[in-house]
Amino acid sequence: MDIHYFLVTVLSNCTVIPTALLSLAPMRHQLRHSPGSVLLRIGLVSAVLIAAGSYIQCCFELTPNAVMMPMLTILFFMYHLELKVHISKSAAIFVYVCAVMSVFANTANGIDALINPEASAIVLTDENAVLQSGISALGAVLLFWPMWKYGSYLADNFDIANIWYITVLFSAVVLCVNASMVPRKYETLYTNNVFRIYWSLQIMFLIFALLIAVIFYQIVNSLLKAAKNEARSHILEMQEDSYIKQQRYIEETARARHDFKQIVRTLNAMAADNDLEGIKYYLGKYAESVPENDVRHYCDNSAVNALLNHYAQSAVRNNISTNWEIDLPGSVNIDDLDLCITVGNILDNAITACCQVSDENRYIKLTVKLLDGLNLCIIAVNSFNGKVRKKDDRYLSTNRKGSGIGLSSVTSVAEQNGGTAHFYHEGNEFFSEVMIKAAKAEKKA
Repeated sequence: MDIHYFLVTVLSNCTVIPTALLSLAPMRHQLRHSPGSVLLRIGLVSAVLIAAGSYIQCCFELTPNAVMMPMLTILFFMYHLELKVHISKSAAIFVYVCAVMSVFANTANGIDALINPEASAIVLTDENAVLQSGISALGAVLLFWPMWKYGSYLADNFDIANIWYITVLFSAVVLCVNASMVPRKYETLYTNNVFRIYWSLQIMFLIFALLIAVIFYQIVNSLLKAAKNEARSHILEMQEDSYIKQQRYIEETARARHDFKQIVRTLNAMAADNDLEGIKYYLGKYAESVPENDVRHYCDNSAVNALLNHYAQSAVRNNISTNWEIDLPGSVNIDDLDLCITVGNILDNAITACCQVSDENRYIKLTVKLLDGLNLCIIAVNSFNGKVRKKDDRYLSTNRKGSGIGLSSVTSVAEQNGGTAHFYHEGNEFFSEVMIKAAKAEKKA
């Protein structure tokens, strides 16, 4: 085996490294382990793949694509194992990055064809190897920040697997077409207008790949905003309902206080006549007329208080006993919507789970406390039937396919606010533990 050609092949196959790094950029919040350990393992696997793939390519005189495709397949599975996401999401991002890299690879082939018109992309030249690794590295550097910022936003917040799978198809088309366009002989590019068409297609594919990302981001961002506005609207509706009930109670008690003097006079007259039965009857009728307040004050945060009243009434309707300890100030440095999403999803899942057991075994215990003014602690314990579905340490919904959207939303909100979310079960009890970094908001002067 020619050592020089082996080294050239190794240099060309080093495009695997920027592919792996660029694929990890959107997953910065979805790593199973620390970034350092993930990079170390991915780096070791990439190094082994590059060395082994280059050796096989040289020994058996294989084409670059014949070796690169299996290398990328193995790398993908290693990549997916390092992440906490559904395979649809990891596949969408990885295949997209590979599609972009295939455009860079063919760009290198086109430049090499200008330098070495009598050569071939099948048998690597020194210039082609340098161009392959250089252009791929440069492209990865240019795309790293957008993938880091905007890609991670999509990876963290969007969990509809079918839509992620659709993007895999678009990216796979670009990847496959570019793989089929690798010129076996550069001299064919100089026939008629083939070279012009070749460059036009590369520019078109690059623009198409970038447009896919931009359009996908805009669509998903619109969907997420719509979902957030719907959640905000639901919270406002609950706040309005709570406010109306409180106003009605205030008006009714005001009327009761207004009539109280007359009631005292009446009772005084009955007492003077020793009319004990009349007093008892009158007090019984009065007690029936006093309005009961069905709106409780759980905490000073109006949005969360309205939410808790909403789920408290739902618990009553479903014969679920509640034991809630809420110690939450009116203002904390956490968005009210994030607070409501977290508490609401936990209680929603808890009520759904409780409804699957007998009435006498239904209960929800909830504690919400601000510890030392720095960390918001949310702990919930609820009964359930003991049946769970799990995948990769994640709880899946028991009444539909896919992962539990509610728990995923809680985890996402917690991580975005610098906290953690932990879910587990013991016997017929399900535990939700969320810790979010927070501090009391400073009052404006």
